[in-house]
Amino acid sequence: MSIKSAIQDAMKDALRNKEQERLECLRMAKGALLLKEKASAKDHEITDDESTQALRAEVRKRQQSLEQFRELGKGEEADRTEREIAIIEEFLPRQLSADDVEGKVREYLDANPDMNHPGKLTGAMKKELGDLVDGKVLNEMCRKVLEG
Repeated sequence: MSIKSAIQDAMKDALRNKEQERLECLRMAKGALLLKEKASAKDHEITDDESTQALRAEVRKRQQSLEQFRELGKGEEADRTEREIAIIEEFLPRQLSADDVEGKVREYLDANPDMNHPGKLTGAMKKELGDLVDGKVLNEMCRKVLEG
């Protein structure tokens, strides 16, 4: 089942169960997928990889908003944003844990000891790991491992 159809099914369930907040978040996610689909070729059905990219972008937007809400002391908005992030992440592939990412980075460095620039290491690891890890988390881990 594609991500798009999974979201559509979840929308139906939320509508039946009268879960208004969940329904609104799922509608937003579906809208993001439709925008991504419209931006590409006209007769092109959105792939799961493209869906994942669009949903990850929505999660990043919410994480930035979450930080701002916390800085401004807006607890209710922060809680709502956290719930939205959790709903969207239900449809994304599971990410590697920080320990797993660190292990992968160390393995890569053992195989490529000449790699000493965090940006180049992050790029190489992103190609290898793909959507299994968030780029920001990967970059921070690469810097941490290279520094010591």
